[in-house]
Amino acid sequence: MKDKLEAILRIQEPHTLAQANRFLGSLGWYRKFLPKFAEVAALIHTVTNLTRPNRRKFKWQTAQSKAFYQLKEMLTTEPLCLHFPVDDLPVVLTTDASDIGIGGVLQQQVNGQL
Repeated sequence: MKDKLEAILRIQEPHTLAQANRFLGSLGWYRKFLPKFAEVAALIHTVTNLTRPNRRKFKWQTAQSKAFYQLKEMLTTEPLCLHFPVDDLPVVLTTDASDIGIGGVLQQQVNGQL
């Protein structure tokens, strides 16, 4: 777990449109667990949603920088980053296997969502 948190903390601020899009894309699965995700990410979307002719005008400013660091903080702190399961909430074990591998994930249902 510590390695994963450190990897998130090492993510550098985007300097290009592609990097900004890649950062937002990497958060897709987590968005439903991050309160006010859309509101915070909207500041970054203002520079990633440029029309094709305007993409050369990509300009990362203070507002985008603050949103970037806020999203990273949201990813690495509670309630998203629960270090220990909550005893009175249900857990779900999902497994998968094939001829060449096996895997599983243990998830906890919090506020009705995995």
